[in-house]
Amino acid sequence: MRILIISGFLESSVKTGVSKGNIQGVSRSIINIIECLKDIKNLQIKIISQKFRNKALISVNLDSYMLIPRIIVNISKFKPDLIITQARAAFPSIIVSKIKKIPIIQIVRATADFCPKFVNVIEYGKACPSINNRKQCFNCINKWRTLRILTGNKPKGTEYSIRTSLVNILYRIRYFICSFNTYLMNKANTILVSSEIMKKFFSYKINENKLKIMNITPIREYINKPINKKKQLIFIRTYYDASHKGLDFILRLSKFIPNNYRILIVGGCKEDWRGEELDNITNFEFISSKIELNKMFAESIATLVPTFCTEAFGRIIPESLSNKTPVISSPQCGANQFFENKGFLKAVPLKLKLWKKTIEDMISNPPIITDDDVSHFYEQISLDKSKKDFIKIIKKVLING
Repeated sequence: MRILIISGFLESSVKTGVSKGNIQGVSRSIINIIECLKDIKNLQIKIISQKFRNKALISVNLDSYMLIPRIIVNISKFKPDLIITQARAAFPSIIVSKIKKIPIIQIVRATADFCPKFVNVIEYGKACPSINNRKQCFNCINKWRTLRILTGNKPKGTEYSIRTSLVNILYRIRYFICSFNTYLMNKANTILVSSEIMKKFFSYKINENKLKIMNITPIREYINKPINKKKQLIFIRTYYDASHKGLDFILRLSKFIPNNYRILIVGGCKEDWRGEELDNITNFEFISSKIELNKMFAESIATLVPTFCTEAFGRIIPESLSNKTPVISSPQCGANQFFENKGFLKAVPLKLKLWKKTIEDMISNPPIITDDDVSHFYEQISLDKSKKDFIKIIKKVLING
């Protein structure tokens, strides 16, 4: 059996301060899946990824269509029985797969390609619950700049600028592109999502029989020695503008944490850092060593995940728990469902007073994460579990497709 895997950019970020050789986030997940599958007997895998970058095309989600010639050439040479695709590369892959009559599995890890504004935030601290209709999206577009002001990402007054008016037009154009993305998505044989939140988000527009919740974010097991906790909290951010991930919320929150405590911020780069004046924040930018990052997790009192947008899964959550560090997250994290009713994960609405109290409670009465706890949740997100799930899905798609 031959499987062609088509992904978006698998290269690491080349932003200042980011190691070119490291693979993160979405790329790490697909690489882990490939590692799961490649040792299966009589299975051949070929991978192609997006390399073309053009800011104008990226802004309207059309850059991935430059992949079409490569997809056609690789299909002609490799002759796959099945295509597995993810990210923006999925859309041209689906078109070609339908023409070539090859079954296709789409992995959906985020809502960015289905939201005209890229980030599905509709109110302060609240994500858009679902793809619905044009009226809803256009109303949201009209107030997108106001939301960025509320989150602290943009100064007051910018909502009335000429640039804002131009971007509003761009977002209206993107609405139709996002609608087309949804149409194409519905043509895939099976759509894999990582959580109930994501399934619900798409269920209004996508055939529910095609939507499957599965372990598409497999986590490698970490064996860590016990480490003493320090008076610190940790926040992991993206290398790009991180307002929707809660960066500005963290900067505000830092003013309310107990004395002698600090927040470690990992990720990003100096160019967009806005917290130089805060004494109790340490910005580490990029950490290339996984061992060092695990140590920082393990030494922290809690990991903070205050995402404003729909977080499809949030691999930071299980990575933190694997290091026996509890998590405070916003309610819109998909990974919450796997650890609900556990004292070591608190899903808290994005209000400073509530987060302040939760942090104080965790400091005074720290939740205990046992080896059994780690083993139990690791079984749900392990590479082995992902491998078994993928084998079942692949067989089902090939039989039905």
